[in-house]
Amino acid sequence: MEKIRMAVRTLVEFTLHGDDILRLGGSLREMQDGMLGHKARQALLGDGWQSEVPLGIHIPVEEEDVELHITGRMDAFCDGQVPVIEEIKLWQHKEPPLQPFPAHEAQAVCYGHMLCQQRELPQVLIRVAYVDRKGVLRGQFDTLLTAEECRGRFNDLLLPYIRRMRMLRSHRRARNASLHALQFPYDGYRAGQRDMAVQVYTAIRLQRRLFASMPTGTGKSVAALFPALKALGEGLTSQVYYLTARTTQRQGALEAVARMHRQPLHLWTLTLNAKDKQCPDQTVCHPDFCPRAKGHFLRDSAAIEEIMQEDDWSPEAIRRVADKHNICPFEFSLALAEIADLTICDYNYALDPAVHIQRIFDRSADVTLLIDEAHNLLSRVRDMLSGSIEGGRIRKLRTVVGKAAGRKHRLYKAMTALLKALDDLPVPEDAEEGRLSAIPQSLDNAAAELADAFMAAANESFPWDEAGERLGDTLLALLGFLRARRRDAAEYAFLWQGRKTRTVYAFALEVGAYFREVTAPLSGVVCFSATMEPLEDVKRLLGGEEEDACFAMPSPFPPENLLILQQNVNTRYQHREAACGQIASAIRRLWESKPGRYMAFFPSFAFMNRVAEQLDLPCQVQFSGMTDEERRDFLAPYQPGGEPTLSLCVLGGIFAEGIDLPGDALDGVVIVGVGLPQVNLFQETLRDYYEETLQGGFLYAYMIPGMQKVAQAVGRVIRTETDRGVAILLDDRYQQSGYRRLMPAHWRVQQEADLGDFWAKT
Repeated sequence: MEKIRMAVRTLVEFTLHGDDILRLGGSLREMQDGMLGHKARQALLGDGWQSEVPLGIHIPVEEEDVELHITGRMDAFCDGQVPVIEEIKLWQHKEPPLQPFPAHEAQAVCYGHMLCQQRELPQVLIRVAYVDRKGVLRGQFDTLLTAEECRGRFNDLLLPYIRRMRMLRSHRRARNASLHALQFPYDGYRAGQRDMAVQVYTAIRLQRRLFASMPTGTGKSVAALFPALKALGEGLTSQVYYLTARTTQRQGALEAVARMHRQPLHLWTLTLNAKDKQCPDQTVCHPDFCPRAKGHFLRDSAAIEEIMQEDDWSPEAIRRVADKHNICPFEFSLALAEIADLTICDYNYALDPAVHIQRIFDRSADVTLLIDEAHNLLSRVRDMLSGSIEGGRIRKLRTVVGKAAGRKHRLYKAMTALLKALDDLPVPEDAEEGRLSAIPQSLDNAAAELADAFMAAANESFPWDEAGERLGDTLLALLGFLRARRRDAAEYAFLWQGRKTRTVYAFALEVGAYFREVTAPLSGVVCFSATMEPLEDVKRLLGGEEEDACFAMPSPFPPENLLILQQNVNTRYQHREAACGQIASAIRRLWESKPGRYMAFFPSFAFMNRVAEQLDLPCQVQFSGMTDEERRDFLAPYQPGGEPTLSLCVLGGIFAEGIDLPGDALDGVVIVGVGLPQVNLFQETLRDYYEETLQGGFLYAYMIPGMQKVAQAVGRVIRTETDRGVAILLDDRYQQSGYRRLMPAHWRVQQEADLGDFWAKT
């Protein structure tokens, strides 16, 4: 008989998690205060009372061949003729509670039932005690229950859980049978795909990390997904999360799943969208503002059980069912993430300390991560770990608070104190930016107070739009700063910018330690990309350990199908004006050799626009802030049957990676420069850090991320065995050995070649 362990709190929260969505409110200190309140109350109870008394109960579910083992700890217990069970909860409001919260009382009831069963008691007194952080009683609610009453109320919690458990287990039996019979969804493996699949399966079986480099177009998604789903069907993992850096990069995974669904396959596949894309009404997630938030949890169970009859949990399907039941689609999708077999989502839902799905990644280690385009991991996780205090934004938001509530409001005072702490930073008067050796305690205190003031005022209606700033951006950056301050200061650089209005940054330097920490408990983590070179260096930067594997897949495509030409052009910043004519000429020569579909990639918008002025060719030019529709229109000429098109784009941007242009959709690319990140305070800080720790500051801060962007852009050209195309590298630095070492192994770079002859062989 299978034994399933669960906590009393888990059982209670399944049924009694409130009626409404209450996403705002609370305090940063609330959890700590709650622990202090518990301990203080326990200390005040006196003789005869015991604290943290463990209880457990075994419940067989015979038709499922399962035994539930439900456990928990009574906050306080006093034995006697009528034993007393006390559940202690923190209460920080001015007015005392009028009645106990149902979930709080239900926890005590569960312990009452366990105690009655264990000791064959006729009755028990359950108490919910609300206390402040010093343990002083603010409210007390006593209920005398017979053993039968405890049993009835316990079963009211247990039976819905068992009903859902039966549905889940029924699905998983059908799922596992279909996964057992699942065949690789293509006629055969490409060269290296089977080896990759074996490596993925092994990483999951051994619960280790795998760092894999696979050339663009080699079928990375299916080579990772197929073995992961096989492992899922064999019970080596309970859930698979396929993480992408951008929404556009999901397509490969979705197509792989769709192809596998051509066979009999029962797989709940959730595509998780960001809240702002999923929410039909962009409003405060609170019952006072959103009718979907009001009573959401009274209606979501029916919605969940309805969508469990389907396999495809796409954003459209989620929205359709959410509309039918008048519930929040985003909260609905988070609930589905708990039971989905495969979830396709952004990195942050698994890795970001601020927004990861706590109900998954804080409670369960039986999850596998497949991380696509993992060359983005380093910068993305660094952003997740960093934070800032932005004086300019806070000043604008303070104006709104002052007009709406006056200068005596707690939030206005907290903003003023923080702005003063920024003004008082010990920095040179004539400098515009720099590094701080330490963060003054006054700034830490002011930041924490402002965060608490924001939380306390969360349900007040301030016209934040009048500030011209998004409140969420400012608050998330502030909370990120406070989280960073709780981590090891040696892992951060503290930077500042601005003379009159200052911003202070907690800039994460050491990313690998965090990534290793959050992935260590999981059931296998696979980081894969076409641009992971040099693989051992990337593994080191991401905190890989000796037991973690590296795998490099050779290109299965004929090398003669990709003509890579390198031309000596000086594209360094101070020489760019002089280089514009040479670059325009190179693009024109490519176009004249064969009018086709091309993309030229530039280090910046400004450089791109200067070349566009000299090009004298019809072209479309990428611009900043493009909408999804504008992006689709931009790529429309590259669809089957499209006309010859030249597009000018930014290297490392939305069109340089994560888009699939197979066949003759893209004939060639021009790469201007070597992709080096812009020289600024942050990159130079990284350079110094890597020089000190790895003795390769310029390599790790500039060259590797730059060449990864270059390889991604070139990878757009060859996607299948029959594709042919051209890549022109415009920079003299490609001749240097340091840059050559960072090129993919299958590249054959030439100085001279006849484009006409190459196209004639097509």
